[in-house]
Amino acid sequence: MLSIKICFILTVLFIGPVSQARALFNYQVPSWALGMGGVHTPFPREGDIPTSNAAFLSHVNEISFELLNLEIKSPGLESITEFQQLPAADGAEDLNSFYGKPIQTGLDARLSIIAPRIGFSGYTNANLRSYLSNPLVPEWYINYLSDYGMTVAFSTVFSNTVSAGIAFKRITRTGGEIVLDTQEINDYVNGVTDSADILEQFDDAGLGYGVDASFLYKSPGDSSSVATLVWKDVGSTSFQKTSGDQNPPAIKDNLTLGLGYIIKGTGLDIKTGFEYRHILTPSEQIGKKLHAGIEFSLPLIDLRAGMSQGYTTFGAGLDLWIMRLEVAKFTEEYGEYPGQTPEERLQLSITMDFSVDADFSLTSKSGKRRKLKQRR
Repeated sequence: MLSIKICFILTVLFIGPVSQARALFNYQVPSWALGMGGVHTPFPREGDIPTSNAAFLSHVNEISFELLNLEIKSPGLESITEFQQLPAADGAEDLNSFYGKPIQTGLDARLSIIAPRIGFSGYTNANLRSYLSNPLVPEWYINYLSDYGMTVAFSTVFSNTVSAGIAFKRITRTGGEIVLDTQEINDYVNGVTDSADILEQFDDAGLGYGVDASFLYKSPGDSSSVATLVWKDVGSTSFQKTSGDQNPPAIKDNLTLGLGYIIKGTGLDIKTGFEYRHILTPSEQIGKKLHAGIEFSLPLIDLRAGMSQGYTTFGAGLDLWIMRLEVAKFTEEYGEYPGQTPEERLQLSITMDFSVDADFSLTSKSGKRRKLKQRR
């Protein structure tokens, strides 16, 4: 687990845009899905099932082990290089060159064990977003959250096409959000305070318990259609303070409708899907809730494309038996409507996993279709 202090000090200097906009928060979307518009609930990989769609446990036939899933969000190297001069700035007026340079960075790590009808995931993540706004009277907004937790998921089968799932999770959250005023910014850039002083304002920690529920229809056969309804953090997941001055921010609920179609062929598999997220959040424009994408799976390489909140996404994956490498390029909208305040993102991941079949043969687990057998 990463130290909160190390993660924060490495990223606390990153400053960005001109308004306190908010993105629709989508918790634990895997890197491979971000390349195809973020769509993942209609066809999660085995390691994703406990945190993405527990109902898919009814379609698991083996015991799968995800030994490592590490995802890193792009920190914007050019902006970091430019901002390295900030500690030498003489007063808040020297910060003008840093306006309009949005930065959001983070890291996620997970391990999972999946079996028929039951699954477990343990995970940790840290995310930071900060920006400087209002040049006449500067304010520095910082949002920092660090979670670690576990999820235990179960499924039940109603027929050969219909199943349901439920996931129980326990999360420890640290952090929150602050806004530094003009005087506090001046103290920072002039060396009166440093990042450790700012870090002290993120000592709030709390413990929360949440529930995800899901319903799934999946037609039989290798090529199949999928319809699913996933309600993450039913009623929202709130946190009770364990240290600090107040409760960390809650995780708001997210009801998602997912549709997908899977075509399995010789040497080429195709997945295409659609998601309508945050159905119970009427205050957000519908364009920010829509996601669609497609994946072409070749023997070693996956190629992906999609649309997320009105922006194109691209991704690729390299399958090296028990190891997979993924990269995704996508855009998040921080304005009130698509096209207002887009911010480009790059996310990389590495995954190591395998499964054991009924004959106790070691099998790679690419999360799609092919299995490369190896004699013991």
